[in-house]
Amino acid sequence: MKTEIITKLEELLANASISVVAPQVKHLQRDYENAFSKEMENAKQEFIDDGGKIRDFVYSKTAEDAKIIELFDKFRKLKKQEDEIVANEQQKNFVLKQQLISDINDLSKLEANVGGAIKKLNELQAKWKETGNVSPHKYKELQSEYSKAVESFYYNLNIYRALQEHDLKRNFELKSEILLKFKTLLENTNIKDVEQLLKTYRNDWEEIGPVTQDKWEALKAEYRATLETIYSKIKAHYKAIEEKLENNLSAKKALLEKARPYLDNYPDTEEVWKQKTEELIALQNEYKNAGRTDAKTGDEVWKNFREVCDTFFDKKKEFYSVIKEKYAEIKKKKLDLIQKAEEIRESKDWKETGEKYVRLQDSWKKLPTAGNDEHKLFFRFRKACNSFFEAKRAFYEAQDAGFENNLKVKEEIVNRIQAFALSGNDQADREELKKYSEEWNAAGMVPFKEKNRVNEAFYNKLDELYENLNVNKAEKIQMKFSNKIDRLANSENANTLLRKEQDFIRKQIDEINNSIRTYENNLGFFKNTKGKNNFMIEVEQKIETEKNRIAELKQKYKLITEAMNNSEKVRV
Repeated sequence: MKTEIITKLEELLANASISVVAPQVKHLQRDYENAFSKEMENAKQEFIDDGGKIRDFVYSKTAEDAKIIELFDKFRKLKKQEDEIVANEQQKNFVLKQQLISDINDLSKLEANVGGAIKKLNELQAKWKETGNVSPHKYKELQSEYSKAVESFYYNLNIYRALQEHDLKRNFELKSEILLKFKTLLENTNIKDVEQLLKTYRNDWEEIGPVTQDKWEALKAEYRATLETIYSKIKAHYKAIEEKLENNLSAKKALLEKARPYLDNYPDTEEVWKQKTEELIALQNEYKNAGRTDAKTGDEVWKNFREVCDTFFDKKKEFYSVIKEKYAEIKKKKLDLIQKAEEIRESKDWKETGEKYVRLQDSWKKLPTAGNDEHKLFFRFRKACNSFFEAKRAFYEAQDAGFENNLKVKEEIVNRIQAFALSGNDQADREELKKYSEEWNAAGMVPFKEKNRVNEAFYNKLDELYENLNVNKAEKIQMKFSNKIDRLANSENANTLLRKEQDFIRKQIDEINNSIRTYENNLGFFKNTKGKNNFMIEVEQKIETEKNRIAELKQKYKLITEAMNNSEKVRV
């Protein structure tokens, strides 16, 4: 960037007029100051990050900095020289125009040769036009003296008597036209255009000759009133600009005060950092849109506002440098999960692989976010998971298409069992219900979406029929348990429900074994006792009862295990 600034400066300084390129040079100076400040701040931060102390920091300017400073000095010298030349030229023009006014005033005293006086006046006016500009501070007063001198010439020398009536009338018409042009400036909202046209119209007005005396006073009064109104408009415009600049400055100062509290308590979580950052960026946008201010005071406020923002974002950078390592560790763990997910996505072992994916997904959920890489990592992980589960779904959808006939068979079984009534012959009824269960299991699997509906209809009716059988309680419990296992084995998540039931029975067996050990320990206290007392007999009976319960539970456990094995064979 510095090389570009040097090149542009050298090109601009080669221009014939330094004043023309001055705005561009000042813009480059601001760019350079901003770039230099940023480089120095970055160097300071690197110095501090490397363990240096801020009081020891020294930032040396480069050869490019020296060259840029040299070019800016050259610009200032050239600008000063040009300003001095312009000022000298304007002063010379001022002296020349003062002399021309003096000559016109002297000319107005000549009464002998009116024609010669008019010719001389035209020559002086031509020289006036040819003479260059004067200082803007002296222009209005000098122009007024010039106008007064010309007016004095025409009126004091009484030359209008020699002018033809149609010339006087024509001058009145021309001045009236110019006056209308002045009035159009009151409707013009572009002040720069108004100022330029005002100067042009005034010159045109002055160049037009005199009008009849009876019309001049009214015309002149209207002319001056119009000029006064235009100048009031221009003055009001610049006053409004000044007020706007002040209001903009006040708004920016208020934004600076809003920004300062962000340096009081720094966030300690990413969520709060994000919130505070969004708020501060919103303040920055407000500041940018607050409008222009006076350069000197506005630059000072901007410097303070930028310092607050820079300090805040430096602290944010420090915060994220600390958690960057944390994100890296989390990213590493998630990449490991992604690798595992991608390695098994082509597997056709739907059950075991599906469970692996569930465990991988659970592991993923337990890990915190990996920061900016989170979205990309999750996309890869989800893609691998979806690839497997979509293939699994397609497999079972194709499989379910072949189960439509099984559905028809089971719906027919449901209709028959719904119409079945117990005969009262318990043995015959049990055999009949057992046939229904065997027929139901033999019918095979149905489409997944219909599974719950037909199972509920069948097993609810089967439970009702078993409940109404006239058998002893133990048999009824055993039959209902077998029916329950069949129901679980035919449910949507059969393996999970059967395992849950298996765990429940295992827990019961463990609890009973603990009770038996307690009873046996109690009997140990009586091992040296001759004979058996009532307490020992009672404990031995309890042990026998509990062992019988364990035998029953183990039989149930066996039924569940067989159901699980059959379920896996069917689904795989």
